[in-house]
Amino acid sequence: MNRSTFLRAASAAVATAASVALLAACGGEDSADEGKDKGKAAAGSAEPRAAAGSASPAAAGGFTVTHVGGPTTILEIAGARLLLDPTFDQPKKYKSGLEKTQAPAFGPDRLGKIDAVLLSHDQHDDNLDDSGRKLLKDVPVVLSTPGAHKRLGDHVTGMKSWQTEELKTSRGTLVVTAVPALHGPDGVDRGADGEVTGFVLSGEGVPTTYISGDNASVKVAGQVGDRVEKEIGPIDTAVLFAGAARTPAILDNAPLTLTSRNAALVAKDLDPRRVVAVHTDSWNIYSEDMKSLKKAFQDQGIADKLVALEPDGTPRKLS
Repeated sequence: MNRSTFLRAASAAVATAASVALLAACGGEDSADEGKDKGKAAAGSAEPRAAAGSASPAAAGGFTVTHVGGPTTILEIAGARLLLDPTFDQPKKYKSGLEKTQAPAFGPDRLGKIDAVLLSHDQHDDNLDDSGRKLLKDVPVVLSTPGAHKRLGDHVTGMKSWQTEELKTSRGTLVVTAVPALHGPDGVDRGADGEVTGFVLSGEGVPTTYISGDNASVKVAGQVGDRVEKEIGPIDTAVLFAGAARTPAILDNAPLTLTSRNAALVAKDLDPRRVVAVHTDSWNIYSEDMKSLKKAFQDQGIADKLVALEPDGTPRKLS
């Protein structure tokens, strides 16, 4: 389905909470201006769609975030409970060479009802461990990459970049859009091992939320932000996977997720009202932590935007 069809369908979702269609891809660190130009070119000359994300969190019935550990986070938004990248194993070493160094705040038995899992990718243990894999089959909706669908089965919906799915909630319709992410330096194609996705949450009464997934590129995040602002509206909240994940076996130890500095640059460029930072703890491949992230946000003059959650399983209501 082409982009014009998507825009008409997405606008209908904002106006009437009706169906949203599918769309095709976009792609592509430090050059924020270049990212913006390319993002605008990808969006084309279509009329901007209604700013669904302009509604306040209060209008959406609140927005609660619970950090369980690593990337694993629960988002309670617009009547839905969403789980990001489930990792619930106890500390252990994996055949891949990764090691989990810290237990999750709690196990799957304390999750409660989950309406959907948003899985950035399935190839690496720190984003989907053994317990997380078992959990997927008990969740009604799992959204991830096309490759994850092939590897994990039909209970996983594989989404191409800019494809959308809608979730019916007690408060209406939550639109989930898959967005580009680059799991490594700009210009590097890691093939199937590097296939990842980010997500954007939107809809009537929903604070528009960008979830980066394991994206390392400032440029790609800028392109996503430009297109989202043009076609959906301003980003209210950004959930950034940071930690500067590194392993000698891949790209000579290059960062595979956002460094602290680059996370701050993304936040400054996208200018959301707040930034929730995860993916900085519990695994041996994360080379930077929350302390360095706080400093980077201070250096960029945006320390007030950062919501620095401890991985303690405590629900935090965002104001």
